[in-house]
Amino acid sequence: MIGNYHLIVKFGDQVLPLSTSVLRELTITQDMNKLVPEFRLRIDDVTGAFTHLLPFDKNMSNVYIELALDTNLDTDDKNAFEFVVYIREPSGAQSTPTAEYDITGLLDVKKLFAPGESRGFSGSMKTTLETIAAELEVDSTEISSSLDYDKNILQPQWTNAQLLNNLQEYLIGSNDEYGFKCFVKNYKYDKIFTFTSLSEMITSPIAYKFILNDTPYEDQLPIYEYYIYDNYKLYGIFGIKSQDYSYFDYTNSVYTNLTENVTDYTSLSDFFAIDKDDTTDNNEIIDNGRSTDFTRTSKGKVKSSYGNKLVGLVKMWITTQGLPNAVPGQTIQIFFPHGVVGDNLYSYQYSGYWLVERVVHNLGDVFLTKLLLTRHGIDTDKDTTLTAATTKKRQA
Repeated sequence: MIGNYHLIVKFGDQVLPLSTSVLRELTITQDMNKLVPEFRLRIDDVTGAFTHLLPFDKNMSNVYIELALDTNLDTDDKNAFEFVVYIREPSGAQSTPTAEYDITGLLDVKKLFAPGESRGFSGSMKTTLETIAAELEVDSTEISSSLDYDKNILQPQWTNAQLLNNLQEYLIGSNDEYGFKCFVKNYKYDKIFTFTSLSEMITSPIAYKFILNDTPYEDQLPIYEYYIYDNYKLYGIFGIKSQDYSYFDYTNSVYTNLTENVTDYTSLSDFFAIDKDDTTDNNEIIDNGRSTDFTRTSKGKVKSSYGNKLVGLVKMWITTQGLPNAVPGQTIQIFFPHGVVGDNLYSYQYSGYWLVERVVHNLGDVFLTKLLLTRHGIDTDKDTTLTAATTKKRQA
């Protein structure tokens, strides 16, 4: 136990005694755009035991971290991570009495970056992903049912990480599910291999509710700080109202031009942060290569690229109480009470549904969690020139 929260850190089987005076930084990050969670630990090493005396070996490189907001050990909201140290920066200067032990690592997932293999897979794409997940020795899987269709796959002397990155770029679901994300998340002590689409994440049930307040209110958790930024003008310059793309269809020996339209995409907000009178001119995606059995229409790659831009039109960082089991890919709901932020009267346009892109746990004097949230635009009942969403997420 440290401060007002529960924390256990082990190097191998050895429990590391920690206090707020010794702990300089403990950060754990999970991100839907990164294959595995990562951590950084910085502690004062006054005696030089870690920096100079204890040999760094396999035991020292295995780091176990268990955390909970509640010091009650019977709480259900606990989580634990098993990391492997990849970078170690022990340091100490003659001018300072205190050395610092600084380590960084990734979640312990087997055979993810192992030497590449040349092999092929056939049959259900979902089954292929389950086979790869079994090699990673995870505890469970969450793989989109939309991928339960036959597909032949070649792994050309790639690592599993390279293959998975390639698949998430090109795959499309049986009902046009798009924007697949592949990552291993750590949830309630389990490593869960996740391969699912943005379109499925957006329509999933609400995991948490938040309110801009210093304390929880009913079933809503507090937001202590928030910071909003949007890519409205940036994406507008490059054309975001539609997405043109082309490829050469070798089967029919023709060059094919197609377009994706914003109105065909499900939004987390009432309005896309795109003006209605914006031109449909855009930077065409032309690097799709030729058509093959795997990328016959290149639709997966295009919808993934376009869908990721749309869901990233508006972003927000929020800081809340420690949430050990918050994970990327969850949808949450935020409530900004009317007028609560004084001069910024209309900030409640950012109330509503958001997708969790990144989760950052900061443990020090207190246990706080920062969430990077993302969505398509704003909610408002005011007159606006923005593009209304044809299909919008509804509460389940």
